[in-house]
Amino acid sequence: MESATSILFEIGKYTVKPIKRQVSYLFHLNTIFNDLRKAKEELVLIQAMVQERVERARMNTEVTEKNVHEWLTNVNQVVADMHTLGNKIEENKKSCNDQFPNWIGRYKLSKEATQMTMTMRKLHLEGNFTQVAHRAPTPGIEIFLSSDFEMFESRRLAFQQIMEALCDNNSYRIGVYGMGGVGKTTLVKEVFKKAKESNLFNDIVMATVSLTPDIGRIQGEIADQLNLKLDEESSSARANRICLRIKSVEKILIILDDVWKDVELEVIGIPYRDDHKGCKILLTTRSDHVCTLMDCGRKIPLNFLSEKESLGLIKKFACIVDDYPPLNDVVLKVVKECKGLPIAIVTVGKALARKPLTEWKVALKQLKESRLMDIEGVDEEKNVYVCLKWSYNRLKRKTRFCFLLCSLFPEDYDISIEELTRYVMGLDEFGTINCLEEVRNEVRVTINKLIDSCLLLESNRETHVKMHDMVRDVALWIASGGDNEFKLRVCTRLEKNENFDSMTAISLMTSNTEKLTSKLSCPRLKILLLGRNELGLSEVSETLFAEMNVLKVLSLRLKVLSPESFDSFTNLRSLYLSHCIFTNIYSLGKLKRLEILSLYHCRMDALPNELGELQNLRLLDLMRCECDQQKPIPPGLLQRLSLLEQLYIVKDNFKDWDDANRCNVNLSELSSLSRLIVLSLHLSMKRIPEGFVFPDLQRYDISINSFYGYHIFTGRQIPEYPNSRILRIIKFDASSPNAFKLLFSNVEYLLIDSCGMEYLIDITGGNHAVMFSNLVKLSLQNLSCLRTICQGPDHQLTFSNLTVLELNYCRLLTKLLSPVVAQSLRKLENLKLSNCNALKQIISKEDRMLLHSQNQHISLPKLRFLEIVGCNQLEYIFPITVAQSVPLLETLIMRKLPKLKQVFGHEDEGEVGDGNDVILSQLRWLILQDLPDFGSLYQGTCSSMWPSLEALKVVNCPEMKSSFAADLEANMRALGKKLKVLHVESGLCDLVLLLLTQGLLNLEDLGINNCEELEEMFKPEGFLSQGNHQEQLLLSRLTVSRFEVSVNECNKMTCLFPVTIADGLLRLRRVEIKGASQFVEVFAQKDGRDGQIRKDVILPKLKYLRFTQLPCLVNLCPRNYHFTLPSLYRLELDVLTCPDITGCFTRTLDDVVHVNGEIDEKEELACKAHNDSHSKTLNNDNASFCITIGHYRLHLFGEQRLE
Repeated sequence: MESATSILFEIGKYTVKPIKRQVSYLFHLNTIFNDLRKAKEELVLIQAMVQERVERARMNTEVTEKNVHEWLTNVNQVVADMHTLGNKIEENKKSCNDQFPNWIGRYKLSKEATQMTMTMRKLHLEGNFTQVAHRAPTPGIEIFLSSDFEMFESRRLAFQQIMEALCDNNSYRIGVYGMGGVGKTTLVKEVFKKAKESNLFNDIVMATVSLTPDIGRIQGEIADQLNLKLDEESSSARANRICLRIKSVEKILIILDDVWKDVELEVIGIPYRDDHKGCKILLTTRSDHVCTLMDCGRKIPLNFLSEKESLGLIKKFACIVDDYPPLNDVVLKVVKECKGLPIAIVTVGKALARKPLTEWKVALKQLKESRLMDIEGVDEEKNVYVCLKWSYNRLKRKTRFCFLLCSLFPEDYDISIEELTRYVMGLDEFGTINCLEEVRNEVRVTINKLIDSCLLLESNRETHVKMHDMVRDVALWIASGGDNEFKLRVCTRLEKNENFDSMTAISLMTSNTEKLTSKLSCPRLKILLLGRNELGLSEVSETLFAEMNVLKVLSLRLKVLSPESFDSFTNLRSLYLSHCIFTNIYSLGKLKRLEILSLYHCRMDALPNELGELQNLRLLDLMRCECDQQKPIPPGLLQRLSLLEQLYIVKDNFKDWDDANRCNVNLSELSSLSRLIVLSLHLSMKRIPEGFVFPDLQRYDISINSFYGYHIFTGRQIPEYPNSRILRIIKFDASSPNAFKLLFSNVEYLLIDSCGMEYLIDITGGNHAVMFSNLVKLSLQNLSCLRTICQGPDHQLTFSNLTVLELNYCRLLTKLLSPVVAQSLRKLENLKLSNCNALKQIISKEDRMLLHSQNQHISLPKLRFLEIVGCNQLEYIFPITVAQSVPLLETLIMRKLPKLKQVFGHEDEGEVGDGNDVILSQLRWLILQDLPDFGSLYQGTCSSMWPSLEALKVVNCPEMKSSFAADLEANMRALGKKLKVLHVESGLCDLVLLLLTQGLLNLEDLGINNCEELEEMFKPEGFLSQGNHQEQLLLSRLTVSRFEVSVNECNKMTCLFPVTIADGLLRLRRVEIKGASQFVEVFAQKDGRDGQIRKDVILPKLKYLRFTQLPCLVNLCPRNYHFTLPSLYRLELDVLTCPDITGCFTRTLDDVVHVNGEIDEKEELACKAHNDSHSKTLNNDNASFCITIGHYRLHLFGEQRLE
């Protein structure tokens, strides 16, 4: 009983309390609702506090925390729900009285109010937030990106190169460089946008470095964009924090804009690439050199806009939409003045936006006069002048001076570095310098710096540079300000009543003025450049120079110059006279301070003896100078010029030195010029005086009996003023080679032609300097007596810098190089031997085995081009041991070598290869022609691999079928992908057909020669047939832009293509067929249907057709076929050997040629009546198509006739 009571008590304890709560819902509604009101008041109070904190954070551009935002939403919702509940309670009270209450309604409302009170109290507790918001991540540069960016074609390439580099896992640092204002920042911002859209990186940040990097500011920019708070005070601690943050990102791109010098990225906090391979750096700079200093693996230049792009850009910013021809003409001229520089185009475009034609005309005139700053509306703080002046200010003093000096040359002018050097020397702005060569080196350094800074442009000639017109305008603007440190005030045109008192430089090189008859008062003038246009000045007043007492540099082009003109030039240091005509120039002897005298292309009676009085003269330039007298240079004159360092004498009437009949200057005078280090000399003589030796020179271009002015190897124009060491010797006495022994020690380019020497150099008996160690290119031509390169021990002979070696018609030469000398050819790139009939060994056998026993091998690691032609005794080219040592060989040409058996062979038993396959990984061209004994590339069983081969030509090599077959099969897969040119004959046709079945995707040129058994190449089904081979040929898979076919001496072939595959020959460009006695049609119907259904075929790229020795040839295509040839340019037919040719060739008005299979007798092509005819030619020059038959020209197309 007691236990039962206990159990009931426990049950009651757990049931009474809930029952009591449920009952209270019926009787305490007002109390419960009052508790709810109190909870709501407390919650609203804390809600206001939180909301105030959120508003303050929002004003600081902070982002509300997600849980705070959700809390506020929940609070608003519960407060709104309470108002709804209060309304329901009021309605409940109104709907009942005290005697009959709505118990169910009261119960529900009380229970809902209780639960709402609990929710409010919970929200109250949750509202005590420690942080309601956080700093918003910086959006990077997105908000600054212009939606107006246009991807010009000139920018597309650079953009693509940058994106490719960003996707390249091996590219970590990419540099974009270009002139200030060319658009580098705009481009990398677009790269930022594209990379962001493509999700190439997890994070992308961009910071501006500027001329003087502020490390703290740069760190701040990077940290803000990474949402990183930097509390550390020291720069190193901040760098560590940034580095940790960057390393936490798997892939990140950091763009550094406007970099001027080498910046230590670790100081900023950017990790080195080995520490974080997912971090890439993209930087912009005005200097190529900065890209190098910053270790950029990819350097991408950004150049100027094209004229079309420039026109579109200026119209956009000038808001030009109407097509108004007068305005458009002026706008185009303005664009041309801006020379494709975007910042100049934008500056001018904005300034002239919506302006009338007259203002455009005024602006054009101001631009032509280099006065952009005078244009109304140009922002004085943001324009091309200010932008480029930043670059100028960054330069060192000497570089700034050369920059301003370059502005004296006309627009679009090829500035000669040699000429610039002479002006610098004359102006004496480089301080104390011992010799001209030092000045030249200093100028070269400054020029390179200006090119690196994109303030100068490279010219097509390596000895010249160019200056962008807008950059030139900036330089003139800087100089005209008068506040530059050089006090250089420049005048480039003469204005009426202009005061020249302050001018220090006047350049009228392109002035249209032909006469200067009045005196110019220029008391401060230091440099004067006059009359460099084609005509020059026709007349100059004798008093013109009277008040130029401090003039140091004068450049003058005149038709006639009076001797009295030089009287006032007492301070002149550099005188450059061009194309002048003198009666007498004895007064030049009065210019005691003159150091540089150039008489380029001038004409006179003779050099005056008075020139010997110029004791300070360091440079004498008589290049292309003409003298009328028999003694152009008086004997003894040169040796009086004891300080002479550079001498240039190149002209026919200066060439006959030591001619007894003319008593001209003696070469021995050169020996007395102890300071002479640069010599340009053109001589015509059979021998050099006994005992004479050319002095030791640093630079020279000496030509003996040689046509001066063309490169000895390329035929291109060479610089008139030598920048290297060149020696040409032609038709010269064999007894005089030792006259050049000092030059042989440093010569770089050497040509010897038609000389009777037996050896090139004699080093027997006595000590000699190492010969030819600086030689870069050696050409030996027509040396019929040459037996060896070196007479004597060759250990002092080295070709360690030789890149090109050419020998031609050296008929007695049996051995070219000893193994010791061959070992020195580590830089040889090009070897060409031709018509050396006695040559048996290129590398002699002697000492080869000794090298082999010492484990030394001859290696040609740089050899790229090898051509051997007409050397009748050669059985192999190199020893087999060299086969593995030509890794860069790209071109191998062997022609007309009757005894050649292998390219790499051996004669001694101990001299064998290693037995491994030889891999010529870079070989692209392999040409083997007229080699009757040639068996293979290598002796032995090893195969050769050519994975990069693009051209294969094998002609008249009857002995190489079996061995070469193995090589072809070994290379089959590679050839299918790479081969572009394929020419073979006779026994190799089977292999060619096998190659074709592989699908030569890049084949451009196919030639088949002398394959007598070949009946057809392509079957109607698109199959290729020869013997038992029947494999599908996929011509439609060709990826090249052209396809050419030639067939010669294939007498069983009846057609070239089945007409069923004609539609697939979209890239066919050229067809030549010769010597096929059964050939009927180019395209033939092979299925027997005989063209029952008319078919149209277009060959869109076919330009050239040639047919000869085809007695059965009837037509291009079968009956009922119509071929359209829109690109046909030339059709050649040999009438005598193609007597049955018929067909209808017509031309439409749009110059498209059509060929029909139907035969129309009235338009028959044969023209058999002309028995003396030799050829028929169809020419399309957009004016006429015609047939040429002997001396007759007959029109081929219907009613239109030609005479």
